[in-house]
Amino acid sequence: MTTTHSLINQLIQLQELVVANMQKKVSQPNARLDELTKSIKSLSEDVPQDIKAHFNRLLTKHPEAIVPVANELCSGCGMGLTTSMVQAVHLSNELNRCPNCARYLYYPEQLVERERVSRSYGEAKKTGISRFTSPELMMLPLKGTTGEEVLGEMCTRMQEEGFVADGAHLLDLSLQREAIISTAVDNGLAFPHVRGVEGGGLSMAVGISKKGVKFGGPGRTLTRIFFFVVIPTATSAFYLRLIAGLAKAFKDKDAREMLLQCKTEEELWKAVIKTTRKTFK
Repeated sequence: MTTTHSLINQLIQLQELVVANMQKKVSQPNARLDELTKSIKSLSEDVPQDIKAHFNRLLTKHPEAIVPVANELCSGCGMGLTTSMVQAVHLSNELNRCPNCARYLYYPEQLVERERVSRSYGEAKKTGISRFTSPELMMLPLKGTTGEEVLGEMCTRMQEEGFVADGAHLLDLSLQREAIISTAVDNGLAFPHVRGVEGGGLSMAVGISKKGVKFGGPGRTLTRIFFFVVIPTATSAFYLRLIAGLAKAFKDKDAREMLLQCKTEEELWKAVIKTTRKTFK
């Protein structure tokens, strides 16, 4: 059992590195990825060859090759699983695959579930970046002086506004993700995130640290603009397009300055809408 649990954790970490590699490519097209490539190779060396081959084949088709079971469903394709299959995944005596999409399955000890937010009848259809965020998820100023404090603030806000059920657990998951490789990129931007969060749509909080905080490896400039994204498995592919669009929009110094000069969260909301209007239709 321990061996299977270890293998599942190894595959989850490997998947995060592969996705981080894709994220770096879209957010920093000219970035050197040697260290990341080396980490992927090192982590995958002792994965059994048949599992590694299937894992890599899945990643050529989907952004996720191993996914959690959620409400007795494969969260990758949405297929209902038999009770015996769910129990087998929970026991983890062996590595199990979805009979429909062939993704590897695991049973998380605790899922972070986005609470469903009721929508008023006749509400205008959302467009652009407003499809993924809201005025309630604008945070200015962030008060934290460390990366963990900043992430804690953002996770708490997402819980308070009903976008996640457990902000403390969301923070734990985001810190685990940062421990694999930092989500900080150039120009004082960072894209912390937690993937595989079932129960709702892709949601993003935007936070501004006026003074900036150390968020990433040695030598990186202070991070001042944070885009924290909660990502259901079904939207993992779009997440990369979202990151690419944000990186493109805020590569422009004037766009970054527009956010940094905001004095209220209402101003920040308007600035985010304006600076992303051309990128997200």
